[in-house]
Amino acid sequence: MLLDEIFRADHGANAANVLESLIHDMCYLYGRATKAVSICPPAYYADLVCTRARIHNNELFDDISDTASVTSGTSGAASSVSVRGIHENLVDTMYYI
Repeated sequence: MLLDEIFRADHGANAANVLESLIHDMCYLYGRATKAVSICPPAYYADLVCTRARIHNNELFDDISDTASVTSGTSGAASSVSVRGIHENLVDTMYYI
């Protein structure tokens, strides 16, 4: 933490401990694990969103072709991903992957 503008006013000198406790508690809230994870879940979720965005918007990235090797920070391994078009019924809707 570089500058505490949130917790300092309420917790004073104990602010760093409160923030550490908050982050520790959040590590038990990752939906894909039954135990605590080592990185705060918002970072994992951001990595998932970025990976999916790279697959769906391959025209915006130079390094992704029709069949791409995408490295995910959550698994740490490269996996082959086939980039597919979106069905015309789903183009203007939200859908779960």
